[in-house]
Parts: sequence; C-alpha cells; structure tokens
Amino acid sequence: MQSRTVAGPTHFCGWGPTTVGVSDDEESLEAKGEYWDFEVDAGLPDSITEDDEEDDSYQIRLEEAAGTVNWSYSTGGLGGSAPTVVGGTVVAGGDGDSIYAVNAKTGDEQWVFETDDFVESAPTVVDGRVVIGSDDGHVYAIDADTGSQQWAFQTARFIESSPTVAGNAVFVGGGDGCVYSLHAGMGKKRWAVGTGGPIYASPTVTNSTVYIGSDDGHVYALSAASGEQRWAFETGGPVRSSPTVAGGTVFIGSGDGKLYALDAKWGDKQWEFATGDAINSSPTVAEGSVFVGSDDGALYAIDAASGDRQWSFETDSRVWSSPTVASGTVYVGSNDGYLYAISTTTGRRDWMFDAGDWVDTAPVVVNETVYVTSDDGTIYALGAGVRGSSTDSRANLGTLSHHGGWAGGG
Repeated sequence: MQSRTVAGPTHFCGWGPTTVGVSDDEESLEAKGEYWDFEVDAGLPDSITEDDEEDDSYQIRLEEAAGTVNWSYSTGGLGGSAPTVVGGTVVAGGDGDSIYAVNAKTGDEQWVFETDDFVESAPTVVDGRVVIGSDDGHVYAIDADTGSQQWAFQTARFIESSPTVAGNAVFVGGGDGCVYSLHAGMGKKRWAVGTGGPIYASPTVTNSTVYIGSDDGHVYALSAASGEQRWAFETGGPVRSSPTVAGGTVFIGSGDGKLYALDAKWGDKQWEFATGDAINSSPTVAEGSVFVGSDDGALYAIDAASGDRQWSFETDSRVWSSPTVASGTVYVGSNDGYLYAISTTTGRRDWMFDAGDWVDTAPVVVNETVYVTSDDGTIYALGAGVRGSSTDSRANLGTLSHHGGWAGGG
C-alpha cells in the first residue's frame, strides 16, 4: 500500500475550488524550517524545590496521591475534548455545545463560551488565544483570559480536528475534507486544500510542513506556506489518527489496523506494525518508543527505529485515547472507562482510575497532575504519581493537547 506521490488526489473544498497559494497580503509566512520548530520551554513552572529533590518523603507523597482526585468539573453534557493547560487554566470542549475554562489548581469555573453544536476538537492555547473547532462548522478564536470571541471562521461542515498554531498561522482539518490555513490574528483564510474524505485527524506542523490524515485513506504532507502537496501516502483505511513527527519520521495509525513510520521528507515507508484492529489513537514518541492505542483494546510500545513490539498492555475495550508520557510513565484512557498509568519500560500498570464512562480523549500531565476528560462530561485533575509534566513528542509539537511548556507562539 505504499505510495509516494508528487501530485496526489485533488478535490474541491466545501465553499469552492481548492485554493493553493497565500490569500493574505498583509502578512506572508516564511517557509523556513526553523520558523516552524518549537521546543519545550526549559522554564516551565514546576512545584518541586531543591529541598523536595533531596527528600525521599516527597516521592512517597506523590505515589500515595497517584490516581486520587484533586478536583472534578462537570460540563453538564456528554463527551468532550482533550484538555489543554496553559497559564494556570484548563481549557476543554464539551458536548454541551460549549468551551470551558477552569482554574487548574481548584477546578473553579473561569468562563464558558457557547457554540451551536458539540465541541470535540481539542483547544490550542497560545499567545493568550484559545483556538478550537466546533461541530457547528466554525473555528473559533477566544480570548484566553475573558472568554470573549476574537474571530470565527466558517467551513461547510463540522470541525472535530484540533487546530495547530505555528508562527502566525492556524492549521486545521474540516469535515468537508479540506485542510485550512488561517491567519492566527484575524481568522482570514490563507489557503485551503481539499482531500477525498472528511478530516477528523489533527495536523502536525514542523519544518515548514503540515502533516495530516484524511478519511480518504491518505497521509498528506503539505507546504505550510502555500498548501502545495509535497507527498501523499496511501494506507488501507481511513486515517483518523493524528501524526507525530520525531527524528525525521512521521508516525501515524490507520483504520487498516497498522501503525506506519514514514520518512518525513519523502513519504517513503520505513516500517509498519500491525495491531488487531483499527488505530484511531494518535501515537506519541518518548524514550525511543512509540506509544499508541488500538481498537483491539491494547496500548502498544513499539521501538521507534525498528518497528518491533516492546510490550502491550490490555484493557477491556477500544483505546481511542492518545497517550502522553511523563517521567517514565505513559498515561492513556480506554473506552472501558478507566485512565491507566503504565510504566514505559515494563508495560506494567502503576495505577488506574475509574472515570465512570469512556475515556477516549488525550490526557496531559502538568506539574505532578494529570488532566483528563471523561465521556460523561467531567474534567478530572488527578495526582499523577510522578514529578514534572508531559515531555513526549505530541506535547512538544503542540498537537491534540499541550501545556504551557510548548513554545508554540514562535
């Protein structure tokens, strides 16, 4: 099924013909690799002091608090999106047709922004702005402090893809099959490129390239500046897994049940790993391993270089949740209703938390706390049992969910 193409499938976007080229004359993006590369901020606030580092009892307290509820916040609806934690605020969407901002320490509500349909897109928060999609077909930019709308961009269908911000541009996929580039400050369309199916996956942007999957079964690499296609790789099923990029390789799952490792520059297949069912979970890379869930009910750890399985952990239902890694522990939810904390090296469970309903969103760890949403509309803040914050590739790239250590403002 491998196919590297220079001119792949060409389709129309919802409101008109496919647009390739920059439509915003006020400000053009420079297609320089360094412009799109961001690193975790070494100054990420941390609650650990020097005395704590020397105090073994601090680690004991962390372990005792693992999986315990610090607070919970109910949106009053079902479902929701992965949470993002920036500036002491947790932001997440909900099927109550709204976006919610709550205090990261207390869980107190700060503001609520209403849309006209479900919100399953995960928010990107950067430069004081929340960017998020809604099933009402809009991409919204919201002031992170006040919850007031800055701009809204309308598409032809739902937006369940989670936006990615790079430089002065927002990138997002639409249910109309289009990949959009918008001006981050004004919401004006820069370009739009059509694919052959709805897009649920979220884009990853690095080295001046936008990587994204589509229900048409392809993984696309597009120029971040113009939308021009660099390559397209065909899989055997819809691609709802979002890509992660590490070490010059794109890792992405497909509805054909395989995890693919593709050369980031050319799209050539390096290896593939077969699971027992579709992969809708988005992979992340940490400590030389790729971690990804499968509809066969397992979380897999795969050697990033060779594609060999290192271990697998079985749950009692599909794993749609996208894992995150912090301090030697991988956190992932399952549709069996539990959040799991698993050793990255052994694959053994450290602890589990009963969230009462599907946990199909991506958790994120910030300063010894893991934040996650449940399908019953609850946002949880739990003791993570480890020091620090998420440090995996997905958090570093600012896709699906992230924290204040992602320097995505450019």
